[in-house]
Formats: sequence, structure tokens, C-alpha cells
Amino acid sequence: MTYGHDDVLRDIETLYERNATLRAAWDSERAAVAIAVDEISADLKDQYQLGDALGVGGSGIVIRVSDVRLGVDRALKFSRPSPGKQDLLAALLASESERLMELSHPYLMRVHARGQVEADEHRIPYYVMDLFSDVSDADDYVKREDVAEEDLLQLLERVLEAVTYMHSQGQVHLDIKPGNILVRPGNQPVISDLGFAKVLQDDSGMTFIGGTEGFIHPDARDFIMDASSDPNRLRGEAARAALRPTWDLYSLGRTILLLLRIVEKREPRPLSLYTHRYLKLLACRLLDGKNGMDETLLGLSRVAFGEIRYDSAGAALLDLRKLTGAYNLETRIPELDQFGASTIQASTFSTTPFTHRVKALLAHEDLARLGGFTQLSLLNLVYPTATHTRLEHAIGTFSAMCRYITALHRDPSNPLFRQIMTEEDILAALLIALVHDVGHYALAHDLEEADRESFSHETRGQALLTDPATGLRELIEAEYLPTGERGWEVSVDRLIAILDADVARLKGTVKDRLIHSMIDGPIDADKLDYIIRDSNNLGLTYGSVIDVERLLRVLTVVCHEEGGQSYVTIGIHEKGRVTAEAVAFARYALYGSVYWHHAYRGVKAMVNRIGLEYLESVDERDKKSKKGIHKSVTEELYPALRPIGGVPQSLPFDSIGVGGQLHPGDKAVLTWIAGRCKGDAAGSLAELVETRRLFKRVLVLSRWGDESLWQKVTDLMSDRDWRRKLRFQRNFQQELASAVEHVASLDAQTSVIVPDARNAFLTAARAGRVLVLVDAAQPRPGAATGLEVIEEEDRRRARIDELPTGKPEPSSLWTKLRTDLHESLGKVRVMCHPDHARFISALNRETVEDALRQAERGS
Repeated sequence: MTYGHDDVLRDIETLYERNATLRAAWDSERAAVAIAVDEISADLKDQYQLGDALGVGGSGIVIRVSDVRLGVDRALKFSRPSPGKQDLLAALLASESERLMELSHPYLMRVHARGQVEADEHRIPYYVMDLFSDVSDADDYVKREDVAEEDLLQLLERVLEAVTYMHSQGQVHLDIKPGNILVRPGNQPVISDLGFAKVLQDDSGMTFIGGTEGFIHPDARDFIMDASSDPNRLRGEAARAALRPTWDLYSLGRTILLLLRIVEKREPRPLSLYTHRYLKLLACRLLDGKNGMDETLLGLSRVAFGEIRYDSAGAALLDLRKLTGAYNLETRIPELDQFGASTIQASTFSTTPFTHRVKALLAHEDLARLGGFTQLSLLNLVYPTATHTRLEHAIGTFSAMCRYITALHRDPSNPLFRQIMTEEDILAALLIALVHDVGHYALAHDLEEADRESFSHETRGQALLTDPATGLRELIEAEYLPTGERGWEVSVDRLIAILDADVARLKGTVKDRLIHSMIDGPIDADKLDYIIRDSNNLGLTYGSVIDVERLLRVLTVVCHEEGGQSYVTIGIHEKGRVTAEAVAFARYALYGSVYWHHAYRGVKAMVNRIGLEYLESVDERDKKSKKGIHKSVTEELYPALRPIGGVPQSLPFDSIGVGGQLHPGDKAVLTWIAGRCKGDAAGSLAELVETRRLFKRVLVLSRWGDESLWQKVTDLMSDRDWRRKLRFQRNFQQELASAVEHVASLDAQTSVIVPDARNAFLTAARAGRVLVLVDAAQPRPGAATGLEVIEEEDRRRARIDELPTGKPEPSSLWTKLRTDLHESLGKVRVMCHPDHARFISALNRETVEDALRQAERGS
């Protein structure tokens, strides 16, 4: 059918009449429209022939045109000659055609011709663009029953591709909404209506902007001046420097939320519960932290969404591809590929990938040195097979972390970890597993019981990571290894932020707290390795009660809101409660049978006292210094542990003999510490340890006996003041010696056991020898938080809810074991020199307890 001038005008008039908003405008615009049609037709007569009118909108008129050379239909759009707004609408359409001409993408509208004519002394720009038959707006498209989950995902992926491309070209759309996303057959979207699109510039000029109510970014909405006539055509003027790509992301987020609400009404629902949660999470993260009350999910607060918001369309596109399968985590991060070409057998429950960058890091001297001392210090004096090293544990923790990451990435219920964790985040988590113990040294845990601050392996670890002289920062942050392979490229400052994060106190970012809980939580990768590793190496069965594969299948992320903030940690689904609680039980059993074994506590008490003697010696040497005991200790101890720059007083690792039961690394630290102490006390204790002449228990106090005395001594031995602990130890020996000397009945009690035992004890005590020690196991809660359990969902709620929104249920058994660990197994023990143990054991219990009370009061 051939359309003439009158036919086109009749069509346009009909479209005006059908639109209640435009009906009254026809009379004032008719003449100018007629002129524009004539002038444009004359302009295009060599290639295009006018056809029927297709639409009239707030700013333009669209007519079908036929390309007489190619035999295809296209669409002609020209600005409306609206009285008083002619120039404004002309500028919008000219800008739109200019933007389209600069862009070339299959999911953006293409321009084939452009120009301008005059009507009533006003310019009317026009352009010819693609015309698509059988297209739907995105909101109409998703209502169709034949649109399945994969169709919606493909559509959103393509839209994100187009927006990513547009932003990469330095342009923003400013009016993304379902009506501006046209969907062609074959699920091919076309983003149209670029009338408000702008080139991003940093100048100070002003520019005209617009958008649609409900989709425009709140910051852009503040610039709107004309909002009364048409909510679909909000208009205003903004500084060019204020324009941001995140305005488009917000509009896109609101668009996806609308599409999801439409899809929810369809029966049967086309989206799986997981996909729905994933897309809603993605949409809420696109809102630039401007989320409304109902625009949150998974227990995250609006503050948290401000923190995990997207800063680019490309990041959202990548996350969507994690869902569609186009993104393969194991390919991008080979440390997660258990079937890679290079592996190392470092764990009983998992194959450990051994990539170039893992190998390079473990070869660094500060990590390699972890193989120079045992994981459990001097426990091999009690359990001869306790000879595995801290390096083995570091590799095993890394292996467990690999499995944790994969498990959380594949969590079938909660998409949070998969979506928010970038490659940099995952690499940081892997590095944390490898370097969280880099500051450890032989006997560190034993010495930390003397004074946690002075002997802190954690403080030393951060010093090693940040000190340029170690080379660790350079290795971790390098883009490429010296051999040319890809490096870690992770900031050491980020690693320290993760180590310093605190789940319970909500310290640190959401992602840092989540990673922290994976290395220091109730069921973290560190615990999983050492419980199983220690059990296996010691010939115990406690670790075998943990069903690792089951635990990994029920691992999840737990979130709930606390005071406007988000509490985030790893937890488990209800069906895995017993499996996770088995971890706590195995740990409880190991403390009862191994870590707090009475003979091992005797060894620890001896090392603890050597540590106290060392602190006093350093303190006396530095009395004139104002830098403090803790700094003095670290400045002396750290260089000795890692000789740098020719420091003369370094540990004699290379010259230590292999004889005896002590591991060379453990013996080196013991000898060095004792040798730096004044007097003979520390040296005598070190010699007893080396010859395995250990202090013996002669009195045991539990909470269920004299609870008051047990609690007072426990609190004192947990005190941060090392001087008070040393004073207490000395006071106790003096009080006990005084009791032995002044109570006449002692002769009758002991003379039949050890002839002259009293005199021998008193003589040794007067000579200043260390004869008795008090040991009190310090509380070991295992984590700052409890084990969080996502309660079981019934079928109805699983259908209608995003996820359980209430506070997760804590595991009462885990909490009980955590409390009872110290209350039930934590003992106060009086340990005695092996030469005098039989004598002290024969004393009245009341005599020894009275000496403890007097010493505690005097300390």
C-alpha cells in the first residue's frame, strides 16, 4: 500500500485522538506536523517512502518508512512540534540520534539516516532507525507463558551486555525501564529511547536530564524541575560532572525488581526459588545503596546493601554469568580445581591443588620456616607421634578453605557467597588460609599464656606481611611471579583487614567478616584441619566422627540484622546440625584428652614460667627505656626468630643437634629464651624439659570442688599483667615453703615417704630453685560467636519467602560444649619438681590450698 501525505496525517491524528494526554494538543500541532512530514519526505525521497504512523509519544512521532533500495521497513522518528517545547524536544531527539550514531551494539537501536527540517521557524530533527515487527516491551514479554527461566536469564544478560558496552563508550542512558527494553523474536532485546542519553564529562557545565518516576535514581530525581505533567517524562537540569553510570544501574535494578514481581504472579512459576533469590539479590545490589524498606533480602540490612552495591554494569554482568554457567570458577581460580594437573597430598579429606603461586608462596622463607617446628609444640613428650609441623597445618587449612569456598559457591539455597565474592575476595580467602599462621614460631602458644601481647604470633605475622624487608608483600601483591606465571595480586592491607575483622562486634566489611569466620569461627577451615590432623597423627578417633562431605553440603552463609547493621558469618542448614556439632564435640574431646592432658599441662607450665622469667629479664635490661616491655620483647625476639641484616643474637637453628625427643626448632626457641633470662631458674627448667624430667601434678582443683578458689586462680592466670602472674608463682612457692617449715605435723606425714624430704625441699627453695608451679587452663571458646543454624523450612514458607528472616537458631549443644569446655575440663593444677613431687603430694590438701589462697591475695 502506498501512503500519501494525507494518509500519514490521518494516521497521526488518530494516534493523537486515542491518547487522552495528547488529544488536546493536535489542533495546535497539526500544521507544524504537516510541514514536517512534507519536508522529511522530500529529504528522504531518494531512499525511503513514507508508510503508516506507528506511534506518538511525549517527545516524538514515529512513522514506518520503506527502504526502496533494500526492500526493508524501518522507522522514522522526528520531534513533536509542541508549542513552547519545540526547541527542548528537538534537542532531545537530536541528542538521541547522535548517541545512537556513536554506538554499535546488537542490543542497541541502530541509526541508518539522520537530518533536520524546519517547521514554523523551529528545527525538527529526525532519524531513521531499525524497525522490528512483533516486539514486546520487557514487562509484557515476561508475562508470556512460554517465557521460561533460561529465557529471562538470557534476556537480562543481553541487556547488561548492552549497558556495559554503552558505559564503556563513556555514555549513560538515564531512562532505562521495561518500556525502553524492546524484545524481538529469539529473545533479542533492543534498548531504545536514548533521548536523555549523555556523554560523561567532567566539565562544570549544565545539561538537560530526564527519566521516569519509579526508575530514576534518587540523586537524579533531585534535579527534576518538571514532574507535574507526565511521570514518564520527568525533566530537569544537572551539572555534567554529577552524571554517573550508577544512575543507570539503579534504573536497571528497579526494572529487574518489576520484572520479578510480574513473574511471581505466573502459575506455575517459571523461576526456581534459588534463581529468584539470586536475581532479586542482584537487583537490590544495583540500587546503589538507595534501597527501600522492601528492597532487601537474605537478612541483610539496607546499610549492608550500600556496602555491597555494584559500581559497574560489568560487575553485575559477571555475577549473572555465575548463575547461567558462562562463568567457571575453577577455570578462573585454578586453586579450586581438585582435578588440576598439580596437586599435593596435605589433607586426609581433600586433594590440595598445588599451583605455581601456591608453590612460590610456600617456598618463601617465612612460610617454609613453619616446617621447622611442631604444630603442637612439646606435646610429643607425652604423645610421641605429635611431630607434625605448623607448615603441614597451614597447607591443610588452605586445602580445607578451597573446599569451603567451593561449597559456599554452590550453596543451593543462599546465593550470597556466589554473587558477592569476587575473584579478588576468593584469592584473599585462600591467602588468609596460607598465611594466617605465618607469624607463628616454636612454643608460641605456650609463651602466649605468659603474656599474649608480648609473644603474640598474630602481631608478628602482621609485621612480616607489612615489612618490605621480608618480601612477602611484594610476592602477594605481584601481578606476575618471577617465572612469568600469574601472581596473587591481592593487597596485604586487605589480608590484614580480614584478620582484624570481628564478626561478633560487626567490625570490618561484610565480606571481610564473612571470610574471617571461615578461618576463625565455630566450624572454620582452621579447626577442621587441626582436629582431624591432630587426631590422626596422635592415633585418636575423635576426628573421624566428623563427616566432612556432609558438612560441606550443609555449609551456608547466615545473615541477620542487628541495630541496622548486618551480622554475617558461616553457619549450617538445620539438616546438618548434628554434623556441625560433631566438630565441637571432637574439639571438646581433644582438649580433654590431649591439649589439657595433665602431663602436657606440666610441660606448658614450665615453658610458661620460662616466658615470665624472660619478660622480667627484658624489663630489667630496659628499665631506662620508655618504649615499653612489649615493644622491647618484640624488637629482641622477632629478629632472633627471623635473622635479617646480620642481627648477631639469632636462634641457632642450623647448629642444633637432633638428639633427644625435642624437635630442633622447638629446642632452639627454648634454649634461646632460657639463655636470655637472668639467674638459673629458666635454664634449670629448660634443662628439665630437654631431658624430659617434667613437673608432676600434686594437686588438682576443679570448678566442682572449691569453685571460689578455682575461679580466683583461673582469673589471675588469665590476667593480662604478666608481672602479677610471676609474682603469684613466686608467692605461692614462698607460702608453701613457709607452711612446710612452720607446721610441725608435716614430719609425721612425710618422713615415712621420703627421708629428709622436708629438708631437701626447703634447701632447694632457699637456693631460689623453681620447685612448684601453678597451671590454670585459660578459657578457649573457639570462636567469638556461636554456631548459627538456619532453621528447617516447611514447603509453604520455602515457596513464599526469600529465606527465613528471623534470627537463626544457635546450636545449644555447641554453646554448651563451648562453655563446658573450660568449666568441666579446665583445671587448676599445682605442679611440682620431679625430685619433690612425692613429698608435696603427701601434704595435707588444706595446706597446699591455703598457700594458694595466701598467694592469690598477695598478688
